[in-house]
Amino acid sequence: MNEALLNQNIGCADSPKSAYGASDAGPIRNLVAALKQRQVRYCHWKSNIRLGASLSGQEDLDLLVLRSDATQFFEALVGCGFKLARSRDIGGHPGVIHAFALDTSSLQLVHVHAYFQIVTGDSLVKSYHLPLENILLADPRELMDVLVPAAEAELVVFLLRVALKHSSLFETYMVNRHYSDIPLELAWLQDQADENAAKRIWKEFVPTARAGEFEDLVAAIRNPAHKMARIRIGVRLAWRLRDWRRLGYFAELVSRFRRIYMLVGSRLRKHKSVNLVSGGALIAMIGPKASGKSTLGAALADRLGKQLDVRRIHIGKPPATLVSAPVRLLLPMLRRLLPSERSGQYQKPERRVELVFSYAYVVRMVLLAYDRRALIFKSRRLATAGAVIITDRYPPSAIGAIDGRQFGEAAIAACRSRLKSALMRLEARLYDDLPKPDLVIRLSAPIQTTLLRDASRIKVDGPDPSSVLRRRDLESTVEIAGTPVLMLDTDVPIEQSVSEILTAVWERL
Repeated sequence: MNEALLNQNIGCADSPKSAYGASDAGPIRNLVAALKQRQVRYCHWKSNIRLGASLSGQEDLDLLVLRSDATQFFEALVGCGFKLARSRDIGGHPGVIHAFALDTSSLQLVHVHAYFQIVTGDSLVKSYHLPLENILLADPRELMDVLVPAAEAELVVFLLRVALKHSSLFETYMVNRHYSDIPLELAWLQDQADENAAKRIWKEFVPTARAGEFEDLVAAIRNPAHKMARIRIGVRLAWRLRDWRRLGYFAELVSRFRRIYMLVGSRLRKHKSVNLVSGGALIAMIGPKASGKSTLGAALADRLGKQLDVRRIHIGKPPATLVSAPVRLLLPMLRRLLPSERSGQYQKPERRVELVFSYAYVVRMVLLAYDRRALIFKSRRLATAGAVIITDRYPPSAIGAIDGRQFGEAAIAACRSRLKSALMRLEARLYDDLPKPDLVIRLSAPIQTTLLRDASRIKVDGPDPSSVLRRRDLESTVEIAGTPVLMLDTDVPIEQSVSEILTAVWERL
């Protein structure tokens, strides 16, 4: 099996490739059809025992693509709605790319993990490049309409991968945490492969292959209790394959520690370290109270956050900064001592027309504007770096609306205190030139629906229909100038709303 054999068995036709149009079969099936139409030389190179789960989007689709067909592969990938992604910092591997597409039937992201070279070995670093691409691509067969390697070639690569995962203590621990699936995959491959042909591949392509080594490795992998045998074979094999290493021993050690640090950090922060190559986005969800902002924001974060770096923020409740933290500590006491100074009191129409604001309220609004500005600029920086930021509410353009500027020129002119008017102008400046969202999702629902939703919420103070009614006019008229807007009536089944929002957001990314 060499380059000549590869060209003989899977050569592309010389006729021009035709454009491919996506169907309703789902992005993965569309991609498989597009690769066939474009005559891209590829195979799903590992874990084909679970190919059905990969095709349904439950697991990654691990494709090996002939490097000379990369252009046609990328054209098919993009044409089927996939977007390229990358791991932050050093999370990626050379010759390996990630791509995601939205499956509108399952409302989940599906993941293509494409390899242009076999980078494998240990679980995190992938220290080895196995120069066996031609073997895997040379004689493919069809399984579930997908090209997969000849069973003998897949068996050889499977044995190498499992052995190399036993070449260090950490990797041995990692692979043996859930070892039960490995003997099952071995048995599945043995049922399909001609074992004598697999032995010939092993002898020809594995450096200094030893007599009986193939059989010993199969026996050690078949029996979960033979861990020490797997370790002995793995260590010896790793030494003989040292020329296949893509990293030296010290570089591998450093890379492993860095990747563990990144993995632990990502889990502690509860968001992924994968971003789309095209960048992130700032998505603002606005609308009246109980219109579904929190519910749909959580659903959006859940669907996208399983694969990508997604973060939710609440503009109405920004975290305290060093400037506002001391005053924030006093707020519970001030609410008890000055109940007439609560924000809800100033939201009443009769209170707003008076244009009279206390020092306590003005100072609080200035600090809130400062905290919101800090949060929004931080979010824009994260979005620029690739994160998808989903905001609950956003500062509007209008004066007097909830979450935005509270003091207009009329209020400043009516104020007799220079200090208070200066603070009012400071609040206005803090809301000036805020970054615009990439997409505004404006939610609405009939008043009776919002009242019923509010009544069903479990809150400390219980349902508050007066607050829903009072805030409705202020929140229904919110406008964020110069930003694309998706208008959505949420008085429909939640999956319908989730589908519309996911589709709109995915198109913006």
